[in-house]
Amino acid sequence: MTRAAFVFQNPRRQLLEDVRAGREPDTALVGLNHLAEFGVDARVQDPLLGRQDYSGLVGRLAWTARELPLPWAISEADVVFTPLANVFPLVARLRPSLGVVVVNYGLNVIHDRSSRARRRLLAASLRSARAVICLGESQRRGMIERAGLEPANVHTLLLGADVEWFTPRHAHATEPYVLTVGKDLARDLRTFADAVRGLDVHVELVAHPRNLAGVALPPNARVRSFIPAVELRELYAGAACVVVPQQHDEYPYGSDGGGLTALCEAMAMGKPIVATERAILQDYLDSDELVPPHDPAALRGAIEYVLTDAGAAAERGARSRLRAEQRHSTRRFAETLAPILQAASR
Repeated sequence: MTRAAFVFQNPRRQLLEDVRAGREPDTALVGLNHLAEFGVDARVQDPLLGRQDYSGLVGRLAWTARELPLPWAISEADVVFTPLANVFPLVARLRPSLGVVVVNYGLNVIHDRSSRARRRLLAASLRSARAVICLGESQRRGMIERAGLEPANVHTLLLGADVEWFTPRHAHATEPYVLTVGKDLARDLRTFADAVRGLDVHVELVAHPRNLAGVALPPNARVRSFIPAVELRELYAGAACVVVPQQHDEYPYGSDGGGLTALCEAMAMGKPIVATERAILQDYLDSDELVPPHDPAALRGAIEYVLTDAGAAAERGARSRLRAEQRHSTRRFAETLAPILQAASR
């Protein structure tokens, strides 16, 4: 059986224990706990230091430098699955028995806002990986072009959520509301606030405070931050509509895969979805669920349509759940990831 070490930016071992105990969804494990079913013995290898240990310029340099000894810190593994791509795949070539598979959460945006020297380093590092996983076909094409990657080594795997944890359920809320969830820097909460201003419905935002800087929220909106997964699930359950408002594709901050986690969770909960059009979402949503970026009127119209047409809302909710079950579960992600890990371990 292929042995795989999952190395995330920050610790995940406690999350794995919580998932096994049924306290948390497995979404953030991106399929790890399902891989044994497909012939891969996967485990979490936590980094020695997390993001909280770094600050300032020196901290950013240390954040990258921590990847240098990583190939020799990993034991009992044939392949590593990781988002760490600054130098790790490059230095891992010094340990030929260890394959590296990089998952691309937002490397296209990072590449575009980097200096020329850093772009060259990132491209060289990615070319050293045995495989690169992208979360959408547009992201895959963009990364191949940016880094000069061999197309056969770059794969598209659609992200998923824990469809056993996030399931349609009766909500405790007595009145429906519009919900948006997410902390990625590419969220466009200003357009969202303008779109829902004056709507005769309550609005719930689960957002990072930094994303609300300079945003004037309407009186019908309430903000929550850093809430437990159980509370988030309850919020999804009571939502009449889940909205994913984002910046345009060329926005230089956040992630080119931003919004996908919330999107997959909302689909698993069987919710009607309205989202800002982005290239990567062509693999996740249909055209009738998308609106142009920076267009409050279009966003408002799409929200109102779902709120006022019960038949359309029911159809979209059923469509969401079916997609989650068929294409956007963590088990499905593991099933498609397993042969890539096995090939990269040889």
